[in-house]
Amino acid sequence: MNRPVKVILVTTAVCAALLSFLWRDTFDAESLRGARVLVTGSSKGIGEQMAYHYARFGAQIVITARSKDALLKVAERCQELGAQRVLQVAADMSVPTDSERVVAFAVEKLGGLDYLVLNHIGSSNFAMWDGDVEHIRTLMQVRPSGAL
Repeated sequence: MNRPVKVILVTTAVCAALLSFLWRDTFDAESLRGARVLVTGSSKGIGEQMAYHYARFGAQIVITARSKDALLKVAERCQELGAQRVLQVAADMSVPTDSERVVAFAVEKLGGLDYLVLNHIGSSNFAMWDGDVEHIRTLMQVRPSGAL
């Protein structure tokens, strides 16, 4: 290995070590207490875990997914974990009127939103993208109302 490469590697290692030593985590968990949060796709998987995460911090949460029964279980668990308030709305976020209804509900019931966690996606066979933009649009599209 030639000298310039060694110098670059040593400099990079020293910088990384210094950065890791001096790095300070400035996250204030208390800043989420009472935060108004809407989590979509929260009946299972990542969305469910995000709802639990915000609940542990004492947030006010609106959870939404297509399955009302699953939402009731997630809402109950969020209450157990310490959420200040948990509301649930069964809705299909790929339907524009449903997404507008959910956002309007959250804004009305919580008095606004501080965090919006978009974790929904429609069903797909997860094949390689075949260029169908409209299919992708229906999977991901959310049209929030002007109430934010």
